[in-house]
Amino acid sequence: MLKPNNIVEPVIKWSGSKRYVAPELSKYISIQKRYIEPFIGGGAMLPFRQIPNALASDIIPELVNLWKQIQSNPTGVAQEYQTRWDRLQKEGHSVYYEVRDSFNKTKNEFDFLFLTRTCVNGLIRYNTSGEFNNSMHKNRPGINPKTFREILQKWSHFIKNVEFRKCDYRETLADANKNDFVFLDPPYGGTKDRYTKTEFILQDFYNELERLNSIGAKWILTFDGTAGNREYDFQLPQELYKHKTEIKTGNSPFTKSMRTSIDAVYESVYFNFQSNAELRSNIRKNVTQEFAFI
Repeated sequence: MLKPNNIVEPVIKWSGSKRYVAPELSKYISIQKRYIEPFIGGGAMLPFRQIPNALASDIIPELVNLWKQIQSNPTGVAQEYQTRWDRLQKEGHSVYYEVRDSFNKTKNEFDFLFLTRTCVNGLIRYNTSGEFNNSMHKNRPGINPKTFREILQKWSHFIKNVEFRKCDYRETLADANKNDFVFLDPPYGGTKDRYTKTEFILQDFYNELERLNSIGAKWILTFDGTAGNREYDFQLPQELYKHKTEIKTGNSPFTKSMRTSIDAVYESVYFNFQSNAELRSNIRKNVTQEFAFI
């Protein structure tokens, strides 16, 4: 596990990543027997989880398959990326759209990785038919394969004790108990059609939090928040948590891609245990600094 003073270069780019705040949030993870993260996304918390034994999941098959490949075969992942990247440099932007078409037919995890690294602002975006539809970022060639190979090797080490599953968050949490620590970074309430056609229903989620409380599992939740003038106001019922604070998680890639503004994103952080965490001011300062990849 990394100490909570490092920033780690992402291996999978993901909107809403907790990359810059993972070191700070990890300070509040208590030492339990198992770490569980049922909305894995870009997995920014995994290197800092402090608990070797871990379970991570998501409902997106290509994402989970990619995590498994990074874990077991980082050299092969690096080669798959380099093959596509080399073609893009030699043949031009048509390669991106060829790979995108292929991915939409097969959901191949290596095509998925290449797209996330070369699309506009790294935004993973699907249309209502379930097809990846973001365009190529014309001014960025994607991460250099040599650099990426090193990142993949480090991440393979970080996640060596993680079990990855493709399933709904409730299935992931079904056998959770008082010896588990759960980190929750779900979609905003009412979200659907961005990655899958499955709607994230708030009441179902609240019921699951109540169940976790009843069995004694500890959890941290990043949830509602603001992005510029936009508010995502899905505040948790007060009876479900014991402490709430706020954290700056970065800038909105959506307004950036639309070239309308650069909106700072703040998210609420909830704890179901007593904590003295007050995160907003600390992270606001730290997130603006430049960090070296360690």
